[in-house]
Amino acid sequence: MSATTHQRSPAHKSSCTVLPCRDDAQLREYINRYWRKDHVLARDPRMFDFTYRTPWVNSNRFPNGTSVLCVYDDDGEHGERGRLLGFLGCIMTPYPRKSSYWLALWHVLPELKGTGLGGALLREMQQHAIESNSWIGTFGAGPEAVPVYLKRGYMVRAVRRWVFDPQYDNSQAFIESMNQAEVIPNEDWLRYRFDEHPIYSYQRDEHGVFRTESNEWGVVTHCCKLWDNSENHVHQVYEEGLRIALAEDKPFLLDSWSYNCPGRGWKLAPEDLASVFHPPQARGNLIYASGYPFLPMKVSKGDCDQDRPN
Repeated sequence: MSATTHQRSPAHKSSCTVLPCRDDAQLREYINRYWRKDHVLARDPRMFDFTYRTPWVNSNRFPNGTSVLCVYDDDGEHGERGRLLGFLGCIMTPYPRKSSYWLALWHVLPELKGTGLGGALLREMQQHAIESNSWIGTFGAGPEAVPVYLKRGYMVRAVRRWVFDPQYDNSQAFIESMNQAEVIPNEDWLRYRFDEHPIYSYQRDEHGVFRTESNEWGVVTHCCKLWDNSENHVHQVYEEGLRIALAEDKPFLLDSWSYNCPGRGWKLAPEDLASVFHPPQARGNLIYASGYPFLPMKVSKGDCDQDRPN
């Protein structure tokens, strides 16, 4: 399946076509040039493959095995590959449906913004998902993207950042209800996403998934997944991370993202707290999850690409 659009501009004088990615190297060049120089998906082929070439990629939809849709201008001036005008990537996973498209990186050339190419990419990816009875959505959208998703039938919900303080006494976590069509991440996905990560090492057990790192901000423990009845274990993880921070004479942070309070000891993050992505800086503590035809019961740093190295 392909979608053809005919928007024109001085930089775009011919029709263009939305197709599955033809050339990984060309896409990585585009990411490096137009998204961010030295972005990890541009400079590290292991992370590119880990993100866009998961075992759950449908080869009928993406014959090259890379779960990315691209806009090409086949005007003959750029060889067989065609000029790459934009792209929309997704991470193929087995949850919250057995076939799911977690959207990750969406971009068109700056001079083509407003021409409808970005919308054409999203429409085509959404059509892929609908035709295969899959789920499609993302975690990490900014407020400017909310109307875009709402207009296309997605459910959208705010996600807040929480920090752990063992001295903070609050009420228990709010229990969310699963959608009847939702499945939880299975062992194959957890093994792939966390145990086989090409860069990071995770602590994963029956209580959750955590990763501790030292960076220029300090020592940070990322709560990437948090299962039920994990309150006591969270205290242990906090104490372990705090010991590392004290030994390095650095500040310490244990944080998590969720719709509602994750449980006792968790409080809303202050607005001036760095996000601890690289480079660390305060970027706010409210982002959005979107999903079609439903939102998953929970979202966390382990979903989409929220804890990968930028």
